[in-house]
Amino acid sequence: MIPAIPPIPPVGAALAPAAAPVDAAGAAGAGASSFSDVLGNALSSLDATQQTASNLSVQAATGNASIADVTIASTQADLETQLVTAVRDKAVTAFNSIMGMQA
Repeated sequence: MIPAIPPIPPVGAALAPAAAPVDAAGAAGAGASSFSDVLGNALSSLDATQQTASNLSVQAATGNASIADVTIASTQADLETQLVTAVRDKAVTAFNSIMGMQA
């Protein structure tokens, strides 16, 4: 019997920084995650997902993993890569837009 597919956590929960009050100087509180922390965590998660898919592919080639598990892992890695690429493209577009503004 094929095991049930676990639910996928919402994207916003993984990428949204923690809400923190902003003081008068404009700095976030001590508990806030910076954008670079969130981005670093997303890239670490992407690397781990891709490593898992790669390891399962090798195990399937040697007969130690099911093809269904390999397919699920590779699809998860593909979707996460697409998400990271889309976020990168939006960030580059925003940067270029800001750099094109007149002061």
